[in-house]
Amino acid sequence: MFTFVQIIDKMKAISPFLFIGIFCFSMIAHAQNYVKTYTGTGYPGLLNGALAIAKFNAPFGMCMDKNRNIYVADKDNNCIRKISADGIVSTYAGAKTAGYVDGPAADARFKEPASMCVDSIGNLYVCDFGNHRIRKITPDGMVSTIAGSGVGGYANGQGTAAKFNCPRGICRDNKGNLYIGDSWNHRIRKITPDGMVSTYAGGGDTIGVQSVGHYRDAPDTLARFYTPCEVKIDAQKNIYVADAYTHRIRKIDSNRVVSTVAGSGFIGQQTGGFEDGAANQARFNVPTSVFVAHDGALYVGDGINQRVRKISNGTVSTFAGTGNSGFEDGIDTAASFDFPRAVVEDASLGLFYVIDYNNHAIRSIGAQNTTKVNKLAVTTLEVWPNPVQKTLNIRGLETGNNELLLTDIAGKTFLQKQVQANEISVNLPELPKGLYVLKVIHAQAVSTVKILVD
Repeated sequence: MFTFVQIIDKMKAISPFLFIGIFCFSMIAHAQNYVKTYTGTGYPGLLNGALAIAKFNAPFGMCMDKNRNIYVADKDNNCIRKISADGIVSTYAGAKTAGYVDGPAADARFKEPASMCVDSIGNLYVCDFGNHRIRKITPDGMVSTIAGSGVGGYANGQGTAAKFNCPRGICRDNKGNLYIGDSWNHRIRKITPDGMVSTYAGGGDTIGVQSVGHYRDAPDTLARFYTPCEVKIDAQKNIYVADAYTHRIRKIDSNRVVSTVAGSGFIGQQTGGFEDGAANQARFNVPTSVFVAHDGALYVGDGINQRVRKISNGTVSTFAGTGNSGFEDGIDTAASFDFPRAVVEDASLGLFYVIDYNNHAIRSIGAQNTTKVNKLAVTTLEVWPNPVQKTLNIRGLETGNNELLLTDIAGKTFLQKQVQANEISVNLPELPKGLYVLKVIHAQAVSTVKILVD
């Protein structure tokens, strides 16, 4: 197999004029992020099976194991679901009926599970939100309680003597310590491998559902949070917190010093906003999840803003979402969500998966090949996805009449269409797999793009 450089050298050797002509024409492929519905129908239910038919009911949190299986805390179904790497949805533990039962996975009961993490050998750790407990599911399907009395409250101590108040986020370090976003205690709690619960960061006098937290960056228990939700840990043992009602992403470093990574504005349940830009000026609106990607970037489920946001190099940007609630697939910032929550990454495929809470679905966000062609006019023609299966998107058409002509390599015409718009989605006819040629004709200018039908 030739390298790219070897191919270019051979092209030059065959014909320098051919080489110059091709690169003056400038067909460039680049990554265009595209949102798709991975599984879930948009309607609540509990149905296992293939991705296309599976149903969820207010899925809340998720995690991915080393084998690329995804586990979903299916909150209103009161159970843990599994999406296998080959795309089959099943019930992993619990049942639709809410309750509290330890034991074999099929007999176990949960109440509104909210968030999960997984260790290297496949143990799942679950924030059992409605039961005010932290549960564990072993790979052989046994469910047990690690900590929490089952009564909402605030108390440190050993195992089930401790109390939580609607735990909503969980992560694990490489020593086996668990860190909990204890949402209505406005604290981050720590559980050691032997089950001792302590307060890792945060404090204050107000606890209980709908109580008012506060905002203060400071060391450990001098810091203040307001309904902290998901927590994630990076390789340097920094813990990132989606602090919902401060509308900020917070950080607890390895010395337990709390700082603000991104977010600004007023504190409170109705005070969020939206602004991209510098991290200390950007605004969020009830961010309930944060995820640390393989490259260190942070991805945020920015709930009321109906967007997935990205924090990288001190800048906040919109990764996906229009800002309006909906259930539309499409190009990243043209797609719509209805309260995006948890995010996980499958780095091997270059995909992110997002819980779309009110759409009862899991969405995927990933790169599509977008072919750019510098036309004879000033504008740039973009065509994606390439390869294509059914729908071809074209952007950057000239104002006025454009003719689209799709042929095979031999010149047989399969599609001929007159277009006035500057951007269009075209449903292709049923085509055999192979290479095709798209010509876009405007006045005397012709742009040609090779399309692979997959």
